[in-house]
Amino acid sequence: MHTLRTSLFAALGLGALAGVASANGFYVSEHDAEGTGRAGAILATNDGPTSVIYNPGGIALAKGTQVAITTTLIVARGSYSDQMDVQTDTDTPPAVLPSISATSRLTDMVGVGIGFHLPFGLSVSWPDNHAQADVIQDQALRTYFITTGVGLNLDKQVPGLSIGAGLDLVPATVKLERAIIFGDVRGTAELGGSAFGIGGRAGVQYRPPQLQQLRIGATWRSQVNLDFKGEGDFDIDPAFRSQLPPDGDITTSVRLPQTIAGGIAFNATPELQLEVDAIWIDWSKFDELRISLPGGVDSVAPQDYEDTVTLRVGAEYALPKQKAAVRVGYIYDPTPIPNTTVSASLPDADRNVVSAGGSYAIGDYDLHLGLLWVLPSSQETSDVEYMPQFKGKYEVTAFVTALSFVGKFGK
Repeated sequence: MHTLRTSLFAALGLGALAGVASANGFYVSEHDAEGTGRAGAILATNDGPTSVIYNPGGIALAKGTQVAITTTLIVARGSYSDQMDVQTDTDTPPAVLPSISATSRLTDMVGVGIGFHLPFGLSVSWPDNHAQADVIQDQALRTYFITTGVGLNLDKQVPGLSIGAGLDLVPATVKLERAIIFGDVRGTAELGGSAFGIGGRAGVQYRPPQLQQLRIGATWRSQVNLDFKGEGDFDIDPAFRSQLPPDGDITTSVRLPQTIAGGIAFNATPELQLEVDAIWIDWSKFDELRISLPGGVDSVAPQDYEDTVTLRVGAEYALPKQKAAVRVGYIYDPTPIPNTTVSASLPDADRNVVSAGGSYAIGDYDLHLGLLWVLPSSQETSDVEYMPQFKGKYEVTAFVTALSFVGKFGK
């Protein structure tokens, strides 16, 4: 009976918790409509209130106090086609992700910031009775990053240099539902859990005095360890209940990966700014998922994730007379999930993304709009036996709309 219990809980854990470590399916970087419009290429240039989220090196650059409120709407679609070309589409509802951030310049040298955003948090839902219902039916993950930061403008000591660092407080929740199938008899398994983690981040920006058109930025975010504790609840015909694990406590640990990123921006003309960013994500540490089950049994499932480097290219053209700006961008975002472990719980593929956006200023207030389209992409599963269990093709696409309101107060 341990074999049945282990495989059941492995599927539960993979669907609910390994989703934390899905670079594309669950990792969201669109918390600033201004940045979304230029494909998130802002590490070298962001000196606004969202610098506390993207690069703390920019916290102490802007004068006065600035506040940004952003709402991001994500409409994502995934699909699975089996080896007979029978396709099933996800029925995930649109997700609305809020974020808010603020920075304040206390002195010529010191600035502080605070931010709230959800970098790992989306939902995946499939139609009832789909082919992989016993792998995943519905799941929802939320990681709430509450970030505080301090920045130093060291221009008087080292012309052009600013640095910053921050602390991340990360409560997280997860919910999962999947089917249990014994022939014609169907039941359900539900899992809910919560965790709390702590992390940190640091960043630097540099503007060479000899080349005013150039800006350089780099940032680091630590991994965050989340020790989930939750309960499993199983509902099936009483004749089969004894073959399932008892309702009870389960635990597992998941690490949100660290990132190291850098960017270079150049003003080709006074109005036109170009930037290229690269983001390395340390996915390879997620090589297995170990879950402690009721009855003292541990389940271990291989993941074999690979490190990735995401490339972002953005352009912005300022229209000073109109107090406006327009933006475009491109992202290449490879998946860390190999074709031996991809499943309906984590449909994913290498992605090409295009973006556009614009801004308009009214006095001390700015309104930003960012649009992003994840072009349709796909990944074929491997031919290795049982790796993964369900063979076929996964496809993904998404549309993102971000709207930010920024207020500037004081000088």
